[in-house]
Amino acid sequence: MIEILKQHDSYLKKIQKQVKFFYSQKQKVKIYHGSTNSTRAQNFEKDKLVDVSQLNHVIEINTKEQYILVEPNVPMDKLVEATLEYHLVPPVVMEFPGITVGGGVQGGAGESSSFKYGLFHDICLEYEIVIGNGEVLTVSPTQNPDLFYGTACSYGSLGVITLVKLRLVPAKDFVHLTYYNVKSFEEALSLTKKKVGEEVNFVDGIMFSKKSGMIMTGNFSEKKDLPISTFCGAKDEWFYLHVNKLSKHHEKYEELIPIRDYLFRYDKGAFWMGRRVFKFFKLPFIKVVRSLGHKLSKTRNILLLLHSTNLSQRFIVQDISLPEKGALRFLNFVDRELHIYPLWICPLLPGKYDKLSPACLETDLVINIGVWGEARREFSQFIKLNRDLENEVMELKGRKVLYAHAYYTQEEFWKIYDLAGYNSLRERYFATSIFSDIYTNTKVSEEYKPSVWGGLWKFLSVPKLPIS
Repeated sequence: MIEILKQHDSYLKKIQKQVKFFYSQKQKVKIYHGSTNSTRAQNFEKDKLVDVSQLNHVIEINTKEQYILVEPNVPMDKLVEATLEYHLVPPVVMEFPGITVGGGVQGGAGESSSFKYGLFHDICLEYEIVIGNGEVLTVSPTQNPDLFYGTACSYGSLGVITLVKLRLVPAKDFVHLTYYNVKSFEEALSLTKKKVGEEVNFVDGIMFSKKSGMIMTGNFSEKKDLPISTFCGAKDEWFYLHVNKLSKHHEKYEELIPIRDYLFRYDKGAFWMGRRVFKFFKLPFIKVVRSLGHKLSKTRNILLLLHSTNLSQRFIVQDISLPEKGALRFLNFVDRELHIYPLWICPLLPGKYDKLSPACLETDLVINIGVWGEARREFSQFIKLNRDLENEVMELKGRKVLYAHAYYTQEEFWKIYDLAGYNSLRERYFATSIFSDIYTNTKVSEEYKPSVWGGLWKFLSVPKLPIS
């Protein structure tokens, strides 16, 4: 651990030096991580970035106090691999293995345990942050609490996170997952609320149509006399296809899933967006081809392809957080106006002090709805579709998760978020002259120009495609 700490301190000094230089020049910069799960086009200029791509180490696991110290570029699969060795796991683990700790903090990420523990940043106990003038601060609920809560979901606009202390909880080898068949949006939402109030570790759901879906609840479990399903191997079925098959034959079904397979169950196929990759390459969408295309269907490669080809404006990829009372109207809006299925339903614990969080809503329960599907239209129609969705969300007093495309005007954006409090934080911690604000960092103001063949060449030229 001593050597890793020395290495961390060395990287930290380099980052401080970069930030101090840019601060002295009053130069706006971006924070470069080396990868991203955002769907926006990514453009970096070498002389206008702070490089944190090498901050990708696990520093310490404390089994007695149940926490882990990690650098921000540690991805979820590496994080889980390190903690499961001690039969521990972070209470919230994002479903894509390549999402990093820093990305989870800055992006407002949640999962099927978030009704109980909140979003990923809610399991964070402490951050080490380089602020705008190059000073290093430790922030927590008791040290610089304004910056601790303000950093969550700020998209690199308040400082550079260089170290994160995360809470851990005991884990078991399996998740005992129970599937409940539902026949309407109303039934799905009612059952979700009911299950949130029970003693369960995980709750989420998939709607395959307005009249067909499955709500799923899970608990940590040892091995018992139940069927076992896996979802990470080349021959394993995509999780959503497995659930859809169960929905056609069972009103209720129970099985065991190895914990790693459960946590990353949506990785193969990126929920269901990977089906578009098969369509893109004109591949038959049958199990034998899905098995042969195992590496291609992993989220890391799907996102790499999306960024290489610049095709993100062919798709609606949005996570919407809504007060519980607005969820039914929004589901009906999606069914009527967008005709996109499947839809993901994930209950969340409301935020309180994290004012930029998508879950910071006035409600007893937040319902996140994942709307991910194809939207092949002219650019003007694509923009209208997104603007209609944004207007509906604003009327329902909900929030979008800002990893996705956002087309709000500045006036609209700052009606949703606390501009005065945010600007006060930026001034207090010297961010104004060096980091662009969150609106600038998350808005999409231009039409992306797809480069299919050039993008494919770039995609295929990657020396070694990641497989986990």
